[in-house]
Amino acid sequence: MTASGTLELPGISDGNFRIIAGIAKNYAGICLSEKKKSLVYSRISRRVRQEGFSSFDEYCVFLTSDAGSGERQHLVSALTTNVTSFFREKHHFTYLEHLLLQKLYSRLERREELRIWSAGCSSGEEAYSIAMTVLKSLSGVPNLKAKILATDIDPDILGQARLGSYASVEAEALFEEGALPFCRLESGRVVMSDKIRDMIRFRHLNLIEPWPFSSCFHAIFCRNVAIYFDRETQDRLWRNLSERIFQGGELYLGHSERIAHPERFGMESMGYNAYRKVSSGGKRS
Repeated sequence: MTASGTLELPGISDGNFRIIAGIAKNYAGICLSEKKKSLVYSRISRRVRQEGFSSFDEYCVFLTSDAGSGERQHLVSALTTNVTSFFREKHHFTYLEHLLLQKLYSRLERREELRIWSAGCSSGEEAYSIAMTVLKSLSGVPNLKAKILATDIDPDILGQARLGSYASVEAEALFEEGALPFCRLESGRVVMSDKIRDMIRFRHLNLIEPWPFSSCFHAIFCRNVAIYFDRETQDRLWRNLSERIFQGGELYLGHSERIAHPERFGMESMGYNAYRKVSSGGKRS
């Protein structure tokens, strides 16, 4: 029995683990080695019980059936970690502020549209932090044109992001960054202002599938996503992201992510887990 009084599920057999790992790799690019077996059990056993299965054998039979296509999305959501916060890894927002003020300000004054992508936006704190940084940095630009694309593979977490409503404990980080003017307190929660929300478009996107847009961006945040991928999938992602960055634009990665030999993708290292597009390939602004 578990602490809650429910029956403990039998462990995952090698065959079941291979099924789950195969679905994770094919559907979302997530690479699960054998040493991740206990992690997989802890992440999805609750889901298995919630759906009424008494074993991983039953669950895997359902996963591989035609009826299990929707469940495969829930499996991927359970395997990934949605840990985020406002202005997490603050140095990236410092880099973004410098890019906006030192490299793009005059162009944006001339009505060029600013475009930024939060790829793997989770529950939205990153995208809202980007929007607040943009508005603070570019408060002197009249009639600013700015769009932020925020995407994630998990449709449920995107639903939370669209609400723009967070526990009031988050206000501490917002206060430290001088961002409280961009939100309000409502029934003990921090709610993003309409001005902030109107800048962002939240969309469902699987990064390893073809992207249904052709836009380029001045900056892309893709943090703590590639840690789930093998080297081949990572390299494909770096190339695809580089092709969507304007020359001179920047890419920000998670604290444990690195691009080996970024020059292969037309980029150079410019700081802690940050890269600048330097080649003339791809689209230009």
